[in-house]
Amino acid sequence: MSNFEGMELRRNKRFLDLQAAFEGAFESLSYKFHFDGLKLNEAINQVAERFDKLIQSAAGPVFDKEGYIPPIQACTDAEVDRWFGFGDYRQMRLLGRVRMWIRLARAVKARRLLLDGSFVTVKVEPGDVDAVVLLPEDFRDQLNRDNPEAHELVKMFLTREPNELFAAEDEEDWWGWFEFFSRTREASGRRKGLIEVIL
Repeated sequence: MSNFEGMELRRNKRFLDLQAAFEGAFESLSYKFHFDGLKLNEAINQVAERFDKLIQSAAGPVFDKEGYIPPIQACTDAEVDRWFGFGDYRQMRLLGRVRMWIRLARAVKARRLLLDGSFVTVKVEPGDVDAVVLLPEDFRDQLNRDNPEAHELVKMFLTREPNELFAAEDEEDWWGWFEFFSRTREASGRRKGLIEVIL
């Protein structure tokens, strides 16, 4: 941003209103935490940490020089939309698939959901997205009770359509998939980041 653009921004009424709102919220929360028994510096640090998380959520993950995210990044489905739901038709198609997996995972009360592939990298036109669902312990019972979402997931696992969705039946299975997807295909097999969607 040029100095001129910076000056224009600081004269913009909406920017000034937002700045004042943040200042007010920061001050109010700091006093609240201080009133609740924290020392003033601790209260300010608590508020600063929360604001940092808010800003990071809005800005998205920080990518390394190869375009990968940090080792594991937990985020909400709204953050998945905001961070990765832009660009061309292919990317929007991948986002639609991810939304469906999140919906199904929540419907069966899956324990965890992991996302990988070029979809969660810095690539502007990603070609794929992979996902691992850690199934709930009562998943077989849900099938016996004819839970339609459980049956929909099983159909995907058995037909491999789409072929990017994988099932983990227990924690050992989950960490096996995590280990597999958290390494690049480069000769070094170095680590790369994955997204865990908060269910």
